[in-house]
Amino acid sequence: MLNFDYNNFSILIVDDVPKNIQVLGSILRPLGYNVEFATHGKQAIQWVHQNVFDLVLLDIMMPEISGFEVCEEIRKIEAYNDIPIIFLTAKTDGDSVVRGFELGAQDYVSKPFEANELLARVKTHLQLKHSKVLLGETNKWLEKVVTERTADLVAAQKELEGLDQVKTEFLNLLNHELRTPLNGILGGLSIIQEYDLPDDLGQFINMLDVSARRLEKFSYKALDISALRAKGKGALRLEELNFPEILQEIKTEFFEIAKEKNIALNVGCFQDVIPVKADKVKITNTVSYLVENAIRYSEAGSQVHIIARAEESHLICSVRDLGAGFSDYALQHLFKPFCNVKHHVDSNAGLSLYYAKLVIDAHGGTISVENNKPRGSIINIVLPL
Repeated sequence: MLNFDYNNFSILIVDDVPKNIQVLGSILRPLGYNVEFATHGKQAIQWVHQNVFDLVLLDIMMPEISGFEVCEEIRKIEAYNDIPIIFLTAKTDGDSVVRGFELGAQDYVSKPFEANELLARVKTHLQLKHSKVLLGETNKWLEKVVTERTADLVAAQKELEGLDQVKTEFLNLLNHELRTPLNGILGGLSIIQEYDLPDDLGQFINMLDVSARRLEKFSYKALDISALRAKGKGALRLEELNFPEILQEIKTEFFEIAKEKNIALNVGCFQDVIPVKADKVKITNTVSYLVENAIRYSEAGSQVHIIARAEESHLICSVRDLGAGFSDYALQHLFKPFCNVKHHVDSNAGLSLYYAKLVIDAHGGTISVENNKPRGSIINIVLPL
């Protein structure tokens, strides 16, 4: 749970009836809220130009300047863009409610005040404001980390071509400089996701979580690539694989993603037990990346097939989609790292196919890509049994 310190929040009460101000103050001050008040609209406008409050309780029916007009003036101040405004009113007709929301109010509290309801609404909107501030800071931090680390990764990858010492430094960089802040970001996001947040904030948190996990996946992929380039087969941890089980796990992993695009994800194994000895993590990652790309570039309502079969002394695993396929130029450059070629229908400078090539080569197998007819592509992985 986020720490909620009442003493950190200041509230401005705007009401032309002193008794109402007294009642509200007696409800809020005992909890530790810092409370100020204004008895008319002009005084309230002066207050908000001089101070930034965390929340405004604003009466609608006031002489000279109504609460609606005060709300409109407050929203003209940049510092008050995200400050919650709660109207205090005995008016409950639909027009007043709609007008208040159109002017930027967040909520209504009806007179006479019910203490528990008032406190619950005040605390909810202050927590929401506090969460927005925290999310903004987290987002800026995440953007900075992503920018800095991605630049570091690209620069390091170029130097890895012929420098074994740089490869070692790159591994250390990923281990200590990238994973540590990523673990902190993901851990913080997991805590925030435990809150019962409004839908818009929940969607924003999920977006940050997806971005951080995407960066995490990229870091692991880059780390594996460095190890495979440096050690080749020595980077593998070989074991007997249950290949049909692996394919079912991959189908489960991408079932919801495929479902969102109305894509049928079909898995077929033409032998119950396919006796292959390989690195389970790297082979699973390889097929997962290929399936992920196939779903991404397939049209809604189409199909993606993952088919495995034993043939003589080899295991053949095929990933087929019905997307736009590859251009001739792309087919000549697919396995080059950071190569800006047209992959399916857009530019993709990723590492998935390059990673797959390194993994399959280390296993003594082959990987090939071809366009399917009349539409789509086929990626074949061949591993020795």
